[in-house]
Amino acid sequence: MTATDDSQRPTAHGARSSVERLAAAGEAPIRRLTGSGRANPLPHAGTISVFLLGVVTLTGVYITLFFEYGFVASYDAVAAMHDHPIQQVVRSLHRYSSAALVLTTVVHAWRIFVAGRFTQARRWRWLSGLSALILVWLAGVTGYWLVWDDRAQALAEAVERLVGDTGWGAAFVVDRLIGSGAGSGSGLMVLVWTLHLLLTAVIGFFVWRHLRRSRLGWLPPRPWMITMGLGLLLLALLLPADLRPPADPAALVPDMSLDPFVLFLLPPMLSGWAGVTALAAVVGVAVVAGVPWVLRDRREATIVIDADRCTGCELCVADCPYLALTMVAPPVAADVVHTADNADERHRALAVVDAAACVGCGICIGSCSFGAIDLPGWSPTAALGAGGGPEGADVEVAVAGRPVVVACRRHVRSAGRLDTSVAVIEVQCTGMFHPRAVGDLVARGATSVQIVGCGPGECVYGIGNTITHERLGGERAPHVSRAMAGVAVEDYVAAGDLRRAVAHPGSHVTADVAAMPERRRSRVAAGAIVAVSLVGVGVATLAPFGGEPAAASIRVVVDHEPGRQIVGQLEPSGVAGTATTVLVTVDDVERRRVELPTSGGTAVGVVDVEVEPGDAVIEIALVEADTTTILYDGPAVFGEGRRFLIEARDVPPAPGVAEGRRVFGEPRLGGCGVCHSVEAGENGVGPSLAGVGTRAATTVPGLDAAGYLRQSIVDPDAHVVAGYRAGQMLPIYADRLSGDQIEALVIYLASLTEEAS
Repeated sequence: MTATDDSQRPTAHGARSSVERLAAAGEAPIRRLTGSGRANPLPHAGTISVFLLGVVTLTGVYITLFFEYGFVASYDAVAAMHDHPIQQVVRSLHRYSSAALVLTTVVHAWRIFVAGRFTQARRWRWLSGLSALILVWLAGVTGYWLVWDDRAQALAEAVERLVGDTGWGAAFVVDRLIGSGAGSGSGLMVLVWTLHLLLTAVIGFFVWRHLRRSRLGWLPPRPWMITMGLGLLLLALLLPADLRPPADPAALVPDMSLDPFVLFLLPPMLSGWAGVTALAAVVGVAVVAGVPWVLRDRREATIVIDADRCTGCELCVADCPYLALTMVAPPVAADVVHTADNADERHRALAVVDAAACVGCGICIGSCSFGAIDLPGWSPTAALGAGGGPEGADVEVAVAGRPVVVACRRHVRSAGRLDTSVAVIEVQCTGMFHPRAVGDLVARGATSVQIVGCGPGECVYGIGNTITHERLGGERAPHVSRAMAGVAVEDYVAAGDLRRAVAHPGSHVTADVAAMPERRRSRVAAGAIVAVSLVGVGVATLAPFGGEPAAASIRVVVDHEPGRQIVGQLEPSGVAGTATTVLVTVDDVERRRVELPTSGGTAVGVVDVEVEPGDAVIEIALVEADTTTILYDGPAVFGEGRRFLIEARDVPPAPGVAEGRRVFGEPRLGGCGVCHSVEAGENGVGPSLAGVGTRAATTVPGLDAAGYLRQSIVDPDAHVVAGYRAGQMLPIYADRLSGDQIEALVIYLASLTEEAS
């Protein structure tokens, strides 16, 4: 501890102290409205986030039961949920709890920052929390993508603008997102759903890492869970989540509502600044991640245990908020003679500190009645029990004949000037103040003793204020002596309220956060704050977005290997290895000339050209060295908000056994090998297909081998093989595979004759 006159304390406490004072002033209206620190929801933002994560997870599992995979299938599944009363409520709960989760996590991170709760061992806690926040945002993005409405289309456009200039990125966009190459979209939707699920699991891991080494609560007090749950339910009933029109690749991104909690990066990315936006986001995350190292406190220290003074009472172990202390029995030297006199010494366990977990709060110092714990920079003084100041004589001079205020460092740092008649003793945390020090201060001549700590749920070290309150109240050891019981006045207030607490001692006594205040006004005010916040979240998700500024456009999608024939052309174009350039001319004026990136020797990319609505004559060509291939030449009508689509894709190879084997084996196509073997006698989830080409000719009367195999692929329950049940094979391949891929698969399976086997 340090005892100082106000005139001796510095008036400037750094930029972060100023920010903390401003933040406390910003929260003052809420504190005044509720009239109680326990009715303020902001200190619970972190645990409320965990509660909301649980709501998001449970509602997400429920929604998955009714979800389908594919561009049309996914949208239709969500539309069916929208029309079902229960499923719509659950979907709305999922939407709003996801948005609220982002908001509460940001609020929690902000309050952690302004309070400086990221020092020493908590640096990695800061990083795990930041990681969880980023993953929550990514999970929200993939969640919007799964609907495949015009918002998902906007996300696809943003991805194209971000990575479409690279070979691998353009290949992904052309093959998965845009044009006929994406097929039914079932593969992409399965991929996005899997990513969405994995993100949720990883978020849970980071939350566990964030909280595992502490005694801090994971969930908010029950009243807050009930209030939040009812508030979300009412919001879902009164403002059901909207259903936007389905994605339309022939349309520009339209005006829409845009969730600012999740989709806030879309506007700049769609405005042509995708790369800059992504770079700024990465730099911003890196800066935030580096906060604990950039704003490192010079007074950071780890406690030191004096083994000669430690009695093994274990009170410090029980009180440490971050589980940094354990009791360890010291090894006994082999040459020590075991006698009755040293038996207790041989078996006495001593407190041992884990420096990697210690945050230097000093709460354990307030637990120790034997002066066995020291925090470098806070010299122990016998007059103050286990606490301390620079010198005991200085403390005596400072407190004699004056009221004494013991305040945590956060309060002292953020307070303005106090009356010079008050002696202020600064501690790292009020939990550092040993109860015996009350009597010591009175003996030194203090006219009164006031303990001022952080408000309910706002302690920089999580539970320091609660521990102090329990010690002074006789609920936790060490206790105040009987003669000094009730002498010290307690006040637990928000940062910046030290002067108010000193002016009105005993007005904010309770540090308990487990229950709401008894006053009805406080409970009603708390409920109103939550209700207004949730309504704000719901309304904010409907924030308008102006869409793309262009009135109409031409879009050219290319997936062409030079030297191969393009669909609609009479002969191959270009020469293998040459560059491919898209040339767009409107009314004899060249509007765009773009050389496409390549992926595996294939030119891939998307080229957009803005045009005015109306009629025009356009020419779209591919230029490959000395070869020019005209993709379109003639009049075109450009509707407002519409795209004129032109695709240049190579003619697919003729169906055959090799192509069918590829469809059979690739997981993103047929993936048939997961359930079927082509080896005789190796039955799995489905029967072995060895010799199926021979059996297929006589399995179903009226169907030849090709007809039966085709039916088994597109309608697997039309004929069920003996020993297997209907529904075991999913009827998804008519949508997942193209007609040519199905025919290739039929040819391959027909080749699996008994002779071939």
